[in-house]
Amino acid sequence: MTVYRYPRRALLGDYARSAAGLGVGLGVLVSVPPTPVIVAIFGGVTVLFLIFGLRTLQRHLVRVAVTEDGISAAGMVTSAVRWEALERLTLRYYGTRRQQKEGRSGFLQLNLRGGGSSLRLESSIDGFEEILCLAARAARRQCLALDPVTAGNLLGLGIDVEAPADG
Repeated sequence: MTVYRYPRRALLGDYARSAAGLGVGLGVLVSVPPTPVIVAIFGGVTVLFLIFGLRTLQRHLVRVAVTEDGISAAGMVTSAVRWEALERLTLRYYGTRRQQKEGRSGFLQLNLRGGGSSLRLESSIDGFEEILCLAARAARRQCLALDPVTAGNLLGLGIDVEAPADG
């Protein structure tokens, strides 16, 4: 069994953005006389950055365990997908076209579903490539049909989705 985590350095920026957004939202709410428009706008901003901060905390606490039998994540929420029960694999790229043109990367998000459970991982987690290779191998063994975007993203990373499944 191998255990992976999101590295602190990958989360620090998200924590800082969350704190800055909360500071601005709460700062305005506390310092400006409340009107319905101000409360709606800056209350919404505050709630959004609070949710973003909680999501970052969730990634900070999660431990992803990978075995030959499957993958599981334990943190605020626990979920597990057995490789033999894998029903769906999607891999999406999130970033701007400008980032792509400048050679800077956004991030990838891997979604796995099977056996009534689902799991979502971002590419900033340690060992993402290894996890992705194991998931792709399981998808081949299950003869899963991959959508064109997922297949293209896998091929872009050098993972041949048409290769015969091994073992």
